[in-house]
Amino acid sequence: MSQAVDISPTQLWARLEPKITYLPPAEQGRVRTALEFAFAAHQGQLRKSGEPYIVHPVAVAEILAELGLDAETLMAGLLHDTVEDTEVKPEDIEERFGTAVRRIVEGETKVSKLYKLAHQVAEERPSLEEQRAEDLRQMFIAMAEDVRIIIVKLADRLHNLRTLEFMPPHKQTRIARETLEIYAPLAHRLGIGQIKWELEDLSFRYLEPEAYADLLGRLKSHRAEREAAVERGKEALEAVLQRDSVLGASIQGYEVTGRTKHLYSIWKKMQREGRALEQIYDLLALRVILEPRPTPNLEEKAMREKQVCYHVLGLVHALWQPIPGRVKDYIAVPKPNGYQSLHTTVIAGSGLPLEVQIRTREMHRIAEYGIAAHWLYKQGLTDPEEIKRRVDWLRSIQEWQAEFSSSREFVDAVTRDLLGGRVFVFTPKGRIINLPRGASPVDFAYHIHTEVGNHMVGAKVNGRIVPLSYELQNGEIVEILTAKTAHPSKDWLEYAKTRSAKQKVRAFFRADERAETLEKGQRTLEKYFKRRGLPLPKESALEEVAKKLVRHASPEDLYMALAQGRVTTQQIARILAPKTEEAVAAKPKPVKNELGIRLENNLAAPLKLASCCNPEKGDPILGYVTRGRGVTIHRAGCPNLKRLLEQDAGRIVAAHWEGVGWGRVTNLEITAQDRAGLMRDVMDVIAGAGMSAMGIESRILGENAHMKVRLEVGEAERTLLENQIRQVPGVRDVRWTQ
Repeated sequence: MSQAVDISPTQLWARLEPKITYLPPAEQGRVRTALEFAFAAHQGQLRKSGEPYIVHPVAVAEILAELGLDAETLMAGLLHDTVEDTEVKPEDIEERFGTAVRRIVEGETKVSKLYKLAHQVAEERPSLEEQRAEDLRQMFIAMAEDVRIIIVKLADRLHNLRTLEFMPPHKQTRIARETLEIYAPLAHRLGIGQIKWELEDLSFRYLEPEAYADLLGRLKSHRAEREAAVERGKEALEAVLQRDSVLGASIQGYEVTGRTKHLYSIWKKMQREGRALEQIYDLLALRVILEPRPTPNLEEKAMREKQVCYHVLGLVHALWQPIPGRVKDYIAVPKPNGYQSLHTTVIAGSGLPLEVQIRTREMHRIAEYGIAAHWLYKQGLTDPEEIKRRVDWLRSIQEWQAEFSSSREFVDAVTRDLLGGRVFVFTPKGRIINLPRGASPVDFAYHIHTEVGNHMVGAKVNGRIVPLSYELQNGEIVEILTAKTAHPSKDWLEYAKTRSAKQKVRAFFRADERAETLEKGQRTLEKYFKRRGLPLPKESALEEVAKKLVRHASPEDLYMALAQGRVTTQQIARILAPKTEEAVAAKPKPVKNELGIRLENNLAAPLKLASCCNPEKGDPILGYVTRGRGVTIHRAGCPNLKRLLEQDAGRIVAAHWEGVGWGRVTNLEITAQDRAGLMRDVMDVIAGAGMSAMGIESRILGENAHMKVRLEVGEAERTLLENQIRQVPGVRDVRWTQ
């Protein structure tokens, strides 16, 4: 560890000032004020290296200045650790430097003070992994509102990696792995190649130290030979460009430079493709940067830029033999992060493969600085909405915020679906859709719009019908076929690879199941009121009941509670029709009639015997409620009754002969898929049949719940009750045992 050294704000400003000359003098003055504020806040603090802490935020600001960021971003870089590590409050930053600077600082802060305080009072503090997940979640959410937050975070992480040697080994490994999984992919998605490459190489050094040292040594051993080959290629290409009169009339200048492929990208390609170092074709590379002559017409300018790049590609192929299949046109089809360039690999005069990249100066600026390259325009900030359009994938982060309750799930979704390997496909109109590698038409459809996914009936790829499980490949044209009456299948959960698509499919089925549950609750209440001859309650009356029983003023909440067994029809009726319920509760004497038949719950209604089966006293019987003609009594096994039961089980009522025993004690055994509220639903059916359980046993085996309910039930009532139990969602089997 090095010794602490004294340093002054003047010395620090001398380092930063030459790098921000692109800012107006007044903006430079605001940046200096922020530096002096940060210096005072961090006074006395040291880094692990022994340096004054203020060296770190100044280094972060220098990185941001190299990207050409605005004054607010530079000030946020200088102040980014003040809220976390000093007594400075967010309100102080807002008062001194404005709302935007405060927002960037708070979004970038690793673990906000509010987050720490919230967990100090928790019964169980979250693990470090959960804290990091919550930290990343907050950063992602904030980043979706202002992309400058992540640019500051990337600069912060880059300088921390440059000084990672002073951290203990376990922290070096954790920080390097997190960088490769989160921050380098973010830099790539934002198109900031300058930062991405350095983040990857520094992380590689700490995660794979032996492989790093071996590869570095092997590259150094042949450095002179490679540098000589690149220099010969550079001289030959410059000579061709210099002699070409067509090119000379179209451009005002050009630059040819040698490019060194970064260590991590070399190692990854060797690992991914199983190649030796000598088989990496783009190890030697030249980059041609062109400056086309200016033109006031934007369309003509874009056309001229393409023409000069393609012209130089022709010159390169005339000079050296191109390797078939090694031409990549990112000008006609830019990468989603805005990257444009022509890539070709040729066999140079030395006999070695040589990659040549061809681009304009503007294309090069975007390749190096990405989204930051769009920030300054004619000495003013561009429209933030325009910048957000260039990174439309940030919208997914905002949408997912509402879909994931767990921070860890949210971070997993972002890192896998947004920052992992990608596949690029097209809509029929030519729009590029960027999806995770392995994505299917299901992912494509839900990426376009939720309703497109919900109404999908099929998909075409390159004009050919494909199964929805098909794995999309780069460059394919995908068309989704829809129909208004179509809806998702649960098989889609297996086909979808993105968490977003899976969540949307699950959301559809949750809404569908909710609609079924609401309908069940409403039907149960209506049947109960009809059986008692009561008018159906109005919506306003149900709202009042809902306030009392479920603390919500919505009839839907009341129906849901009823279907789930949290309230009963009797409770609702006691509020809406108290006199009727009191009469039922008083258990009046059995209704006498000339047939000597008693209906469930002592219901009073005109009775007649069915002529189709002519039931006799002692036969198991059931009643069927006819419209306006009372109840018709059938034998329990009557074929006509079975047909009526299938048509409308709600109109079947239990019945038995007076003077004949009600029934015998028996066990009802039920097997069902285990779920919340299952037992309530079963007991609601039993109670609705006017029975009470004498005992209940329940056990869970795997995904199944096994229930045994002891009841006293007549022979006729068994059929009705069994049929009603089978209609409970999730029930798989019902049987009677002794």
